[in-house]
This record gives sequence, C-alpha cells and structure tokens, in this order.
Amino acid sequence: MVEKVTDAPLHAQGPLRVNTGLLAGCAAPEDDSVSTFRNIPFAAPPVGARRWRPPVPAPDWEGVRDATAYSADCLQPIGDDLAMFGPPKGAVLSEDCLYLNVWTPAQAAGEKLPVMVWIHGGAFRVGAPDNQMYNAVNLSKAGVIVVSFNYRLNVLGSFAHPALTAASGHNASGNYALMDQVAALRWVRKNIAAFGGDAGNVTVFGESAGSRSVAVLLASPLAEGLFDRGICQSGALRDVSLPLAEREAMGMEIAAKLGCDTASDPLAALRAKPWQELCDAVALNNNPIVDGWVIPDDPRRLYADGKIHQVPMITGVNADEGTMFTQMDAGRFDTVEKYRSFLSEKFGDEATAIFDQYPAATDADASAAIADLSTDQRMALPARSHARLLSQAGIANWSYFFTHVPPWRGGRKMGAHHGAEIPYIFGSGVKCGQFGPYPNAAEQKLSEVMIGYWTNFAATGDPNGPGLPY
Repeated sequence: MVEKVTDAPLHAQGPLRVNTGLLAGCAAPEDDSVSTFRNIPFAAPPVGARRWRPPVPAPDWEGVRDATAYSADCLQPIGDDLAMFGPPKGAVLSEDCLYLNVWTPAQAAGEKLPVMVWIHGGAFRVGAPDNQMYNAVNLSKAGVIVVSFNYRLNVLGSFAHPALTAASGHNASGNYALMDQVAALRWVRKNIAAFGGDAGNVTVFGESAGSRSVAVLLASPLAEGLFDRGICQSGALRDVSLPLAEREAMGMEIAAKLGCDTASDPLAALRAKPWQELCDAVALNNNPIVDGWVIPDDPRRLYADGKIHQVPMITGVNADEGTMFTQMDAGRFDTVEKYRSFLSEKFGDEATAIFDQYPAATDADASAAIADLSTDQRMALPARSHARLLSQAGIANWSYFFTHVPPWRGGRKMGAHHGAEIPYIFGSGVKCGQFGPYPNAAEQKLSEVMIGYWTNFAATGDPNGPGLPY
C-alpha cells in the first residue's frame, strides 16, 4: 500500500516535472478529483524538413508549460464519412500535432496505478483524442491513468516514396503513424511515474484503426517492451499487409501529378507542398504497410510463426459493425437485384453460396443482408482469426461480442454499430460524440461493467473479477 503524502490531486500540488520540463495541469472540468495534463509534446514537430521522417524526442522548454488545453489535432478532411470519430467542431488542425494528454486520479507520484494508453480510430485518415467520446475522466476515476495522443494521419502518416526509403537509413518509409504511436509509448514508459502511474504496467487499447494499430504493434520490433497488455476493439489483422513497393508507387504517382518528380530535389518539393494538395492528388491507401522495418513481414505470418510480443490480449467486435459502412453507399444495395450484382462482381463463382448464407427475399432485406456480410467479413472473421492466432502463439486472450443497441440516433439507425461500445468503456455518456450523463440506471450499469472489465485487465491481465459476469 502506498502511503498518501497529501489529500490534494496532482494538479493542485504545483508544476509536475517530466523529462523535458515542468507542466501545469488542471482539474478535469467534470470532476476535480481527477487531474488532467494536456498538450504535452512527446516528439518534435514533424514539420518542414521533418515531414515524413521518424519522430525524434521533443525539445526541452524553459519555465512552466501550460498543460490545461488540448493541442491542435492532425490535419484531416472535414466532413469525412467517419467524421463521428474526428475532432470536435471548431478544433484547430495542424501538421504540428504530436502531443498527448493524461488523466490521473493519483495524489502522489508513487502510487503506481495501472496505465491505459488509447489509440483513436478513423481509418488512419481522420480522428482526434479530443473527441468527447474519449473524455477519460470517468474511466480514470475507476483507478487507472489514461493517456491519449495524436498521430500523423492520411498522407502525412502514410506517404511512401523510393527517395524517402533510400534516405531513411532503414530502407523503409510510409509507416509514420505507427512510428508516432511507438514514440508516444516510449514517452509513457519514461514519464508516466510522475503522474502516479506504473511504468511497468501499460495497457494499449484502441478501436478500429486504433485496434489495428494495437494488432500490428504486437508484431513490431520497435514496440518490443513498450506495453504489457493490449485490447483490440473492432479491428484486427485486416488491411495491414500491403507491400512497401505498392505504397511507393502511389507516392510516385502523387509526385508526378504535382510536378515534383522532375524537381532537382523531389523530396524537398514534396515537403514544400501544402497538405491539401497532397491529399487531393491521389486517393492514397492509408493503412499500415509491410515496410521491412516497423513491420518486418506480413503480420499474419509473424503471428502464425509466433514472432509477436507475449502480452495478454482482449479482442472483440460489435453485432452490427457493417451498418455504418454500408450506409455510406446505401444506394448500391437497396434492391435484391443490386445486391446480387454486387455479390457476383465481388465474389464471382462464390456469389450464390454467399447469397444463400446472407439471403434477401425482398428489397427491404437487401441492405440488412449486405450489412451482415460486411460485419462478418470486415470485423468478425478477422477478430476470430486474430484470437486463434494469439492462442496458437500461447498468449492468454479473451474475446467479447457487444450486442447492446445504444439509445442515440446512431443506435436507432444502425443498431450495435461500429464504435457503439466506446462511450460505455470511457463512461462518457450516450449522446454519441457528446459527454453527458446516462439516461437510466441500466445504461449506467452497462458502462460500469465495461469499465470494470477493462480496468481489471489493465490491473491484473484478466478482465474478470468480483461482481462482473464471467
């Protein structure tokens, strides 16, 4: 038992020191027993000549840094199909975005509380840690320290080019989003004790692209020894196996379209281009790639060969994951004829067998059938395969299936949709994207149960515990 040296939360005890300087935090607006420290640099700004380079440590600063407000979020498209996972309205966006946030209930640096590091989703295209769904004050009150952070997105986080590869010193380019995540985890190991955290007990958890990040970090040599447990929410070993050469070809296409390929220094010309021009040039695939360094081989092969970090894991999906994705293109699937045509185009000779498994008797059934197929293909099958690979590698792992339909508009339209579990895990309320109270005791109880599983896992490596369904 750690002896308390004060009854005051950390923010009330004066500046807190991390390896680069002093920070002044504040009370969480929702509960002054929780201290928040935001806008903390975990790497140098990746701008100018540092665009598309691995992150390096943040410089020291003089005096006391104000850590009471969020930093700018990474530049990203506004109004994207996945905008519900993006920054709040009016948020500042910038290429200078490598900052993190900490929520802590500690009253002393020596408490050694479990640490949970959140990686936001958004298809590696959009996303922001200041989204109100990710307000961690209620999760932190359950006895854990929560860290969230920005990482480079879209063309800033995933651009590859042969010249970048040659100049890297690692013969690799393109996985800058993952490199940023590794840098944030290194910062946590080095500094979290100052916030009352146990640097030897770090759980990484994420949803969608954040979940796929956790899955591939488990296979990345760069992340070895940086976390002790992992949670994958609605994302696993899916779309993480593109070879470097294919991403480099996309990069060369962007360079040619912008006229940078004929410049005396193509990289300098590309680094001088505004972000929006780079984004508009080509629809870039933003997923992680097999670059030979951050991800040394196809992650599925690394898992199958047991060449992954031995840390306990939770994996899971929601019952209606596919509804969000099929609604984005609902007109393609609103009749049985269109549905059958889609299956034939995508699956060829297997189309009839698939239709028999996901039938649609009427036009009204077609959208539900394609959503069920999308749920199983995009989420359920990868999660189950992921869990099997973990078991085969001798890694303790647990699986969940979230079926609750939340009482907000998204739930009414899409059921237990992609991301529906997030506000229950963070305890951030039920109006999607807005922090607020639960409307009834049953909703509140579900959140308490989910928080119980996640924080038990962070503390002990097992989500089960007293008072929770096994």
